[in-house]
Amino acid sequence: MGKTDRGEHPLIFDDYTVQQVDPQWLQERVKPKRHIGLTPELCILCRACEDVCPWECIYMMSPDIIRDADSPSLKTLASQSHAVFIIDDTECTRCAICVERCPTDALWLGRVDG
Repeated sequence: MGKTDRGEHPLIFDDYTVQQVDPQWLQERVKPKRHIGLTPELCILCRACEDVCPWECIYMMSPDIIRDADSPSLKTLASQSHAVFIIDDTECTRCAICVERCPTDALWLGRVDG
């Protein structure tokens, strides 16, 4: 083993065999991108999804946060909603624990096509 300023070099292995991967096998094992969806009509605002999320990336927020939005459709949504459901997409791992926990099946795990 050689030495570096941080200690010894790790062993570099060369006793492996390169094999071509069958595309069909790979396609069956690589999961496509997913997203968490919400059917607002089914949501009872119990906040179970927010409580169970291990990454703490689900928020039920006051509609006041979007009442000042420039978009007319967002303003309409804010005026008709009791809460705004937000998932921090950078933190969500799509573990789907929230989907399993939802008592009314308002949450669902969908595929992102494309």
